[in-house]
Amino acid sequence: MTKYDRDLSRSSQSSPTTTGNPSENFEGCNTDLLEASLQAHDLANHSQKNVSMAKLYESGTWAKYEQRAKSLARKHPSRDPFRAYLICDEHGTFLSSNSRQSYRSALVRLAARDVLELAPPLWHQILNLAAGEDKKRDLERTISAYIDGETWDHIQQASGNLSNVQLRKLERAVEFIITVQPDPDHTALRHRSRQPSSTETKSGSSTSKNSTLYKLNQHQRRRAKVLSAYDWRSHFWNAAVMSDTHLDDRRRACIAAMMLTGCRPSELCDDLGVTVDAVGLEENQRLAFEIAGSKCIESGAIHPGKGQERRYIEIVCKTPEAAWLFDHVAEQPDRAVRLFLGAPTYDRKGIELMATERRRRVSDQLGKLIARLGKVAFPRLNCNLSPYVFRHALASDLRASAHQFNRCGIASALGHQSEKTQQHYGSPNTSKGLNGSRAVQITHVSATSPVRAFERARIGQKYDATPE
Repeated sequence: MTKYDRDLSRSSQSSPTTTGNPSENFEGCNTDLLEASLQAHDLANHSQKNVSMAKLYESGTWAKYEQRAKSLARKHPSRDPFRAYLICDEHGTFLSSNSRQSYRSALVRLAARDVLELAPPLWHQILNLAAGEDKKRDLERTISAYIDGETWDHIQQASGNLSNVQLRKLERAVEFIITVQPDPDHTALRHRSRQPSSTETKSGSSTSKNSTLYKLNQHQRRRAKVLSAYDWRSHFWNAAVMSDTHLDDRRRACIAAMMLTGCRPSELCDDLGVTVDAVGLEENQRLAFEIAGSKCIESGAIHPGKGQERRYIEIVCKTPEAAWLFDHVAEQPDRAVRLFLGAPTYDRKGIELMATERRRRVSDQLGKLIARLGKVAFPRLNCNLSPYVFRHALASDLRASAHQFNRCGIASALGHQSEKTQQHYGSPNTSKGLNGSRAVQITHVSATSPVRAFERARIGQKYDATPE
């Protein structure tokens, strides 16, 4: 029994409407509850269209859903997460549309579970309480019109009556899943529950990263009037990364990899990692990167993943961080190194952490490190440097050099499975005319999966994105 179930049990025991014989509570409300539960059962099955509950349990996502429900339950006097969500949604108190969507997904799944578990015993109880054979046959025809044979078997196998706590739990789940219906294909528009002011920007949003990149590029334009060869990334590397005596070579190499390839910080977690090979000598120094993607799903799923499983990037060393990384890798055995940062396997209570949580912790670790180094390199610049700014900067460089890479090549370099995703990364205009483009170093890009073309006429084009 979860904490929410225990709270619900206490509230049900103290409520005058849930005392007495359970069968007495059915009189006068059978018809409405039956129709609502049948509709809710159909919606609950629809929620499993793409990902089953078994898969959610196996992946550890279900534990995350329960944590979200507990955090919402604390915001309601009766510890009801469903009511808490509806109130927050009505008043627009969610911090962002992503926050709202994460709670929505969790509670829809939890409500679907309650409906699938408790609806068949409810129907069994209603059939047993039916007055007369004719009434029972009518109810059987009504129920069988909405369910399949497997669910009917569950009804026949049900025994006993629902307790008052179970009945109240089912009523709340039915009410919620009918009000907030499942959207397994994510086709519904995610409206913003809170419109930020003109001076407010969410730190984790793409708008914030693009705003930071714009400020850095403007800073570079101003400094280039005095120092024509100045570029902010080289300055960051020399003034902050190389001069920091607290940094070890492993973290320096991870920062260099993010600057050169635009890899996600979560891809530097120890269960993924970035493999780097030093190729060539002297004036022909090159680095070959193999990046394990952090945004992909298992093969064979109904819908393709959000990212490439693996991508390969090869560069020539023309920038200071590339030259340093080449020397660092060339000193290693076999002239190769696997870059990663460790994350704890268990939390403080001894519970094993999910892969997504471990990657989040690595991202936070790198985020704090880059923010600290950013303050050292740009003390007067009013912005927060983050690992994703390097990713947006590379995307901006790639999009500005359209003659070198097509849209498919840019998607492969960023680890996307669709050409359309790159429109959220950088802007081709912000980096035009600036020194220090990291795209000019890239000589080859490829990925393990085909890139979905943005235009239908381009579907089927080759996804080995060697520069044209």
